[in-house]
Amino acid sequence: MKRALFLTVFLLAGLVVKPCTTFTFQTPEGNMFFGRNFDFPAGVGMVNKNQRGIVKESFVQPPEKKLQWRVQYGSISFNQIGREFPYGGMNEAGLVIEQMWLQEAEYPAMDHRYGLMELQWIQYHLDMSASVQEVIDSDTLLRISPQSVATLHFLVADAAGNTAVIEFLEGKMEVYHSQNMPYTALANCPYQRSVEFTKLNSTTGSDSFSDWTKNSSGRFAKAVNRMEYYKNQNPVDFAFTVLDSVAQPYGTQWSIVYDIHSRDIFLRTGSNAEIREISLSSFCFDLTCLEKIQADIHSKLTIDNDFGPYNYQDNLNLLNQVCEKVDFLGGNMPHQARIATAEYAKTVMKTNLSSPQSPCNDK
Repeated sequence: MKRALFLTVFLLAGLVVKPCTTFTFQTPEGNMFFGRNFDFPAGVGMVNKNQRGIVKESFVQPPEKKLQWRVQYGSISFNQIGREFPYGGMNEAGLVIEQMWLQEAEYPAMDHRYGLMELQWIQYHLDMSASVQEVIDSDTLLRISPQSVATLHFLVADAAGNTAVIEFLEGKMEVYHSQNMPYTALANCPYQRSVEFTKLNSTTGSDSFSDWTKNSSGRFAKAVNRMEYYKNQNPVDFAFTVLDSVAQPYGTQWSIVYDIHSRDIFLRTGSNAEIREISLSSFCFDLTCLEKIQADIHSKLTIDNDFGPYNYQDNLNLLNQVCEKVDFLGGNMPHQARIATAEYAKTVMKTNLSSPQSPCNDK
């Protein structure tokens, strides 16, 4: 029952759609940078430090079978639905995943593979994958469950300089990378539609495109065009300039830049315009550091000591705040659904605090 209510939360949240934009570019030295604007009515959020060695189990309903794994890579993730259900992040290996709304997405039907909810699919790969290719290859083992109701697509990048778009269209994973990925950006249209739009050499499009495509693919095209002007300037500053060019008035809540080579994250939010640096090398990701794993997204965030212990009430409060900020959700998110989300993370923490070496079927 609690998990059914949890799915209802995602259904309601998915109907409140705001545009987002992501892109990657490389410096002449080959260092990869990843930019992300999060555009949504609610700007509250949590930054979570995810420890390696933790044992987790998938959060799905029957007839989906449970997948259990032990985390291989520590990560920093950005969450608004609650711990273990991130919108995006970066792990110790340099893998970055971010999601954006895609109305046309259709997840695979149930089959012999394990199914994960769409946001837990992101956390799984931050936990277990070191490269873009590993994310792509995982399609033989797992899929995004049709129980999911938030329709998303994903931009993924790694420390080797690889970038890919992953979409689920007509029930199958579609991947764009290398030779079939002319532009390393993503917004809220299917990738191929944005490519077609951009090839018109216009950020406004023509009358043959809908207003939604003009907005979404227009941001895609603008980001692509801006990236062509990168020379030898500071790449972090340049990335924020690109993000500024595609920001939405009164809608852009978080702007994030990932320096994948250095494993550094640069963040500013609508409530804290100061750019803060989160360096993964400054954090402890082993099981001895479970007391410092979460922080408010608007806080200082620079070292382990800026993070506090896991707190179930903070997890629940985050969902309540999202309800208050998003008008459509305010009267429609059942209290029990929020409890189910927060309790899942609490169960994960209790299991590992009591028996961190419990058995699991690895990746």
